[in-house]
Amino acid sequence: MSIALPVPDFPGSILAVTLPAGPGGTPVTVGGQNALPLLPEGEHPNAPAVGMEVPTGPLELPPALAEAIGAFAGDPAAMARKCAGDWGARFLFLSLACCHPDGGGQSVPFGAAVVREVLSATPAPVIVGGCGDEEVDARLFPAVAEAAGRPVFLSYAEEKNYRLVAGAALAYGHGVVSWSPIDINMAKQMNLLLADLGFPPDRVLIDPLTGGLGYGMEYTFSIVERIRRAGLSGDAALARPVLCHLGDAWKAREATDASERSWGDVDARGRRWEETTGLACLAAGADLLVCRHPSSVGRLSGAAWR
Repeated sequence: MSIALPVPDFPGSILAVTLPAGPGGTPVTVGGQNALPLLPEGEHPNAPAVGMEVPTGPLELPPALAEAIGAFAGDPAAMARKCAGDWGARFLFLSLACCHPDGGGQSVPFGAAVVREVLSATPAPVIVGGCGDEEVDARLFPAVAEAAGRPVFLSYAEEKNYRLVAGAALAYGHGVVSWSPIDINMAKQMNLLLADLGFPPDRVLIDPLTGGLGYGMEYTFSIVERIRRAGLSGDAALARPVLCHLGDAWKAREATDASERSWGDVDARGRRWEETTGLACLAAGADLLVCRHPSSVGRLSGAAWR
């Protein structure tokens, strides 16, 4: 006796969004699917994309990261070339933490110059992250939007600054990453607010905030899965590709503490902590992953199911 397994049939689909590249580069398109991940049914025209963070400013790197990227500390352009070249990142996340008062306190013109330098160094698609200080970002995002010279995504637009970030992006043809603190209602509200401003929906990515394994991953998984199911079920405001930044995985003691020898090699632990966090995000429905360790790019790219 054969038993027919139930096949989920969703009325909606996720909007396809393209991260543009510079001359000679390869754009990254994600979204477009009408089914959940891990299932053979439905259409999955674009595989999830795995990128890397390009940090700026003073770095306090855990052992695994110090070994892998320490040689490029302080040279964002060189690291950008390495990420998009030898390390295989399909896109870059340029963090301007160097402009934060506690992260180096570099000026806004300095941050804009770093963006120009990185964009000149590689044609790979780039997401530019602010420094995290509200007052500085209010000046930084408009400066970056003007200085970029080619379309990028600005990260991120939230409830306090979405008008400013969206306005800067609209003025210069960029996309935005809408951010919410692991809250599906706020994720939807942010996209509705952007829509009210007339921002094109095919230039919006959702960042729901990603907790590391053992430090909030279960909440992130639940929210990403709910966002994906809502979008596939016809909620247009949530039918957007989801970006998960895996940086919080490196804040876990288990990933960085070399004193606990019974836990095994700290280098391997750090890498596995990031990879496991990324795998959970992919299983929940994430479309874009931002890694910090080069080895995670290859491992997670191989797990990016179609």
